[in-house]
Amino acid sequence: MTTSTNPNGTTNNSGMNFWKVLGVIAVVLLALAMVGPLLKGLFWIALFGLAIYGGYALYKSRSAKNSNPNPPATF
Repeated sequence: MTTSTNPNGTTNNSGMNFWKVLGVIAVVLLALAMVGPLLKGLFWIALFGLAIYGGYALYKSRSAKNSNPNPPATF
């Protein structure tokens, strides 16, 4: 099997490399276009969940302090 070469002796694969790079860029852009809005929505859901968890933890810590009127002495 022979490959065509340029006069300087190198093979002529630049056209194929261009399409590979262009294909990779297109796939990355499509992936970002689909994943970007998903992550944007999940960010707000996670932030809301974190606020609820923080409020619950604060409530539990306050109620735990009130349920033990005589805490042990610290030295």
